[in-house]
Amino acid sequence: MSATFAGRIFSSGRIFSHATIAGRLLLLIALFQSLCAAISDDFPEIYNSERDRNAKPMAAEKAAASLSVPAGFQVSVFASEPMVQNPIAMAFDRRGRIWVAENYTYAERQQRFDLSLRDRVLIFEDSNNDGRADQRTVFTDDVQILTSVEIGHGGVWLMCPPRLLFIPDTDEDGKPDGPAQVALDGFTIGQDSYHNFANGLRWGPDGWLYGRCGHSCPGWIGQPGTPQDQRVPIDGGIWRYHPTRKVVEVLCHGTVNPWGHDWDEFGELFFINTVIGHLWHMMPGAHFKESFGESMNPLVYERMDMIADHFHFDTSLGWSKSRDGKATDHGGGHAHIGMMIYQGRQWPEEYRGKLLTLNMHGRQCNVERLERLGAGYVGRHEPDFFASQDPFFRGMDIRTGPDGNAYVIDWSDTGECHEQTGVHRQSGRIFRIAWNGQPSATTTPKRTASPNETAERLKSIWQTYRDHQLTQSQMLSLLDEKDEHMRVWGIRLLTDFWPLDTITGLRPAIQWEPGSNEHAAMDTIISRFLEMASTEESGLVLSALASTLQRLPVDRRSSLAAEIMKHPAYANDPSLPFLTWFGLMAVANERPTELVPLVLNSKWPRLTQWIARSIGSAAVGNRGHSQNSASTSGAETVIPDKISSGATSFDSLLDDLIAVIPDLEEPLQLAVLRGLRDSFQGVRKVDRPPSWENIATTSAARNDPELFRGLDIVFGSGRALNEIKAIAMSTTADKLTRDAALRTLIAAEPDDLRDFCSTFIRVRGANLIAAQALARFDDANIARLLIENFRRFPADDRPGVIQILTSRARFARELLLAAKEGAPISVTAITPADARMIRSLDDNSINRLLAEVWGEIRDTPADKEAAANKLRSQLTPEILASGNLPAGRVLFRKHCSQCHRLYEEGATIGPNLTGAQRGNLDYLIDNIVDPSGVVGKDFRMSVIALKNGRILNGLIASENSQSLSIQTTTERLTLPQDEIDEKRTTSLSPMPDGILEKLSTAEIRDLFAYLMHPTQVPD
Repeated sequence: MSATFAGRIFSSGRIFSHATIAGRLLLLIALFQSLCAAISDDFPEIYNSERDRNAKPMAAEKAAASLSVPAGFQVSVFASEPMVQNPIAMAFDRRGRIWVAENYTYAERQQRFDLSLRDRVLIFEDSNNDGRADQRTVFTDDVQILTSVEIGHGGVWLMCPPRLLFIPDTDEDGKPDGPAQVALDGFTIGQDSYHNFANGLRWGPDGWLYGRCGHSCPGWIGQPGTPQDQRVPIDGGIWRYHPTRKVVEVLCHGTVNPWGHDWDEFGELFFINTVIGHLWHMMPGAHFKESFGESMNPLVYERMDMIADHFHFDTSLGWSKSRDGKATDHGGGHAHIGMMIYQGRQWPEEYRGKLLTLNMHGRQCNVERLERLGAGYVGRHEPDFFASQDPFFRGMDIRTGPDGNAYVIDWSDTGECHEQTGVHRQSGRIFRIAWNGQPSATTTPKRTASPNETAERLKSIWQTYRDHQLTQSQMLSLLDEKDEHMRVWGIRLLTDFWPLDTITGLRPAIQWEPGSNEHAAMDTIISRFLEMASTEESGLVLSALASTLQRLPVDRRSSLAAEIMKHPAYANDPSLPFLTWFGLMAVANERPTELVPLVLNSKWPRLTQWIARSIGSAAVGNRGHSQNSASTSGAETVIPDKISSGATSFDSLLDDLIAVIPDLEEPLQLAVLRGLRDSFQGVRKVDRPPSWENIATTSAARNDPELFRGLDIVFGSGRALNEIKAIAMSTTADKLTRDAALRTLIAAEPDDLRDFCSTFIRVRGANLIAAQALARFDDANIARLLIENFRRFPADDRPGVIQILTSRARFARELLLAAKEGAPISVTAITPADARMIRSLDDNSINRLLAEVWGEIRDTPADKEAAANKLRSQLTPEILASGNLPAGRVLFRKHCSQCHRLYEEGATIGPNLTGAQRGNLDYLIDNIVDPSGVVGKDFRMSVIALKNGRILNGLIASENSQSLSIQTTTERLTLPQDEIDEKRTTSLSPMPDGILEKLSTAEIRDLFAYLMHPTQVPD
C-alpha cells in the first residue's frame, strides 16, 4: 500500500473505543499494521470528487451522538473510516462476523462508473464483545460495480451487475478458495438511471437467495450461456435463485427502485422502494405500480399499489419540502433505503415485528406497524426511531445483528443520488444501536417475551425444507392447520418447483406430463386447493392460492380461479382481484373460451372488467400475446356449457360475453361494458354482435346511457349517432355532457364530421375538441379557419391549437405566414417545442420560412457547451438572489408547465421537477441547455407519421396491436394502428433545445431563481 494512500485513509477519521489513551494508541498501531498487511499493494488510490473540497462529515463519535434514539438506547461506532469507506451493503455470517461491501466505482452521472477503481469486500469481527470492531480482513478487492454481499452454501455471493458472482470459501477462513464464478448474468445496467441496478442479496427463510432490481434497469436473467428465449425478464421488483437447483425466478415486477427487504416472523416478505410509494408486500406473481412506463405484459391493465396508508412527506406541498429535516412530522421525505423487521429479543417487546427503514432526505429512521388487512397487510406510521444531524448521513441499510441489536451502515456522502455533488469516497461508518448499551454477546440473547408458537413451528418447517427432508404428505398436512400462515406456507412449498408461468417471468423447473406420477400428485394437490378455495375465509390464504394460479398448468387455472372469485367480501380488496387476474392472463391468451363462465361466477366487478377487456381486445385483433407467454400443458380445450358450440372465433366469443350481461347484477353489467369500452379505444367500428340488441333494456344501459351509446356507435348504430349529435348541439345539456358527446361523435368519424365540427370552432370551450377533429383533414382552409378564430380559444387551449398547426406542412406554412404579419397569432406564441415540431416536417421551404420568422435553432454540441458556459458565468449567486420570483413563476407556467409539474402546478408528461436537483445550478443548466443529453427510456420522444399526412411528436403512453396512445405537450391521442404510416423512437427528450433563446437576460435570471427556490412563491 502506498504511503500516500495510508496517509489519506488515516487522516480522514478515527477508530473509537472505551479503552485508555495508551490502549487507543496500541489499537491504532495494530490496526495500521493489519490494514497494511490486508490491503493489496496495487489497490488503486481512492479519491474524492466532491465539488466542495471543504465538505466533510462529522467526526464518527459526534455523528453517533447526533442520532437521537429513544430513551434507553445507545448508539456507538462499530467501525468508521479508515476501517470502512463507502459501505453499500452488509451481511452476517454464522460466526457473527459482519461482511461489508465497499463500492468505489460508482461515479458522477457523466462518468457513471470509474472502472480505474475497484470495489472490495471486508470482514469485521468484535473479538472481545465490546461493541467495536477490532479485526478487519479484506476478503477480495478485485470486483467492480459491487452492490451487495451474502454468505452461504460454501462461499460468498456478490451482486456485481450485470452478474451474480460466487466466490468459494468452503473452510470459512475469510480467504477465497478460487476465482469468482458467474452464477447468473443479464442484470442490465441502465444507460440513464444507472443507480436503479440490481442489489439486495439476502437468504430467505425457504433457502432461496433473494435480490432486488430497479425499473430503469430491466434485464433478462439466466445462467451464462442461456439463450435469449429461455431467459427470465425482469422490470423492477424481486427475484430469487436456488443455489443447488440452479433455478431463477422473478417473483414480482414493478416499483421504481427497491432497495431494502426483510421477512416478518411468519415469512412474509416486505420491501422498501426508494421513491414514490415506499412500502410493499411482496406477493408472488404481482405487478406493482411504478411512476413511469408500462408493464412488459400487455394484459396487465392495472397494477397493485403500495400497502402504506400514508406518505412520509406532505403531498400537497411537493417533494422538495421534505428535504433536510423539513418534513420531520411526516417522516422526513419520499426516499427510503434499507429496512429491517425487528425480530430480536434484546430490545423491548414493543419493537418486535416493527418495520424500520432509513429515510434519506430526512436523515431519519421511519417505523411502520404491519397489520393484517383483507388479503394482505397495511403499513401504519409510528413515531420515527432516530434522526441524524450529520449532513453526510446516508444510511444504506439497517439489519438485526446476531446480538439482537441493530447495525446501520452509512455511506457518508451528500447528494440525493450520491453523485449530484460528486462522490466522497473517503468516509463511511457502521453504527450499532443497542438497548441499554448491552455488549454484543454471541450467546443466546435474553428473551423479553415468549416466542410466537406458529413462528417457531414455521422455523422448524423451513429448516426441514432447506434440508430437503420435508415430504409431500407433511406439506399437505399444513393445509389443514388452523393458523392461516401455516396454510399459506403449505401452498407455497407444495408448488415451489412446479412448471411456472413465463408470462410473469417465472421459469419452469420441471415439466410434468399427463399420466406421470408427478402429474397424479399434481391432481391431488389441485383438488385440495379447490376444496380450500371454496370454503376458505382467510384473505391471506386466498391470495396465496391466487398467486399459485401462475404455477399451475393453464388448463387447470380457471376452475381454481372460479372458486377464489366467488368470495364477495374481497370484491374491492387491493390485491386479491389483481393476483387472480394475473393468474388468468395466460388463460386469456391460450384458452379464452373459459373466460365467459368466470364472468358468470364472478362477484368482483374489477376482475370482471379486465376479463371483458381481454375478450373485447381479442375480438378487434389485439390478442395481447406476451413474448414470454407459453403453454405449460398440451391438454385439449373443453368448451363449457355456457359457451356456444360455435365459439371458435373471437367474434362469437364476444357475442357470448354480451349474451350473459342481462344475467348479471348491475355492477357486473357495468363492469363488462366498461371493459369493452376500454378494449375498443382507438377502434372506429366493430361488427355488431347479435346479442347486443338485448342490452338496451338492461339496468346498466338505463343508468349509464353515455357508456351504452358510446358502445352502440362503435357497433354501428345510426340511431345512437343521431342521439349523440343532438346532445352535442343541445343548449340545455351541461358542458361536460356536450363535450363527451362531441368526443364520442368524433371517435365515430361520421361522413359529415368536417362540417359538423366546423360549426363548433366559434363555440368557446368546445372549439379545441372540434379543432383536434379537424386536424385530420389536410387542407390549408382548415388552418386558416383555426387562425382566424385563434382569439376565440381560451388562453389555456391556444398552445393546443398551435400544436395542431405544426402537425402538417400546409398548416405550418399558414401559421408562419400569420406570425410574420403578427396577427392574429404573434411569433411569441410559437415555442421552441413548436419550432422543433415544424422542423420534423422535413420541408426545406418551411424550414427557411421558420428561420426567417422565428429564428434559428442552435443545437450543435459546441452551441450547447457555449450556452452552458455563458449561463454559468451570468447566473452568479448574487444575480440569482436579485431574481423576481413571482415573474419566474409566470415564466415557468408559460414555458415549462405544459410538460413539467412543480409544486402541484403543471402537467406530468415529463419528470416532476418538485423533487429534482433544483438547488444545483449545474444540474439545471445541463438539463435545460442539453435536455437530450441523458434521457430515461420512458422519456424518449417518438415521431408518429399518420397515413393522412399528419406528424405527431410525443411520448408513447401505451401500445398494442390495435392502437397506440401518444402524449403530446397538449393532449393524449389514441390512434388506430392501421392509421399509422411510420413510427420512430428517437434518442431525444420531448423537451426541446433552445428554450432559453427567446428569453431576455432578466427573464432567464427570474426563471432560474424560481426553479432553484425551495418553496412556492406568490402568483
